[in-house]
Amino acid sequence: MKQMTCAQMGGPATCDHMITGNTAQEMADNGTAHVMEAHPEMAEDMKKMTPEDSAKWMAEFQPKFDAQPEM
Repeated sequence: MKQMTCAQMGGPATCDHMITGNTAQEMADNGTAHVMEAHPEMAEDMKKMTPEDSAKWMAEFQPKFDAQPEM
């Protein structure tokens, strides 16, 4: 399992909520759930993402996830 802060995943710079996941997809899903609950303004922007936007974000996120140490 790996962990990153909300800010490290692209959330507000001041949000240090820890997001965890065993895979990049699991962490992205957990991060999305956190954003939907804690950052409604950002959640609205996420809802507008196209499938291409989501794929681009995941392609950029995967190396960041891979670089995190195992917990």
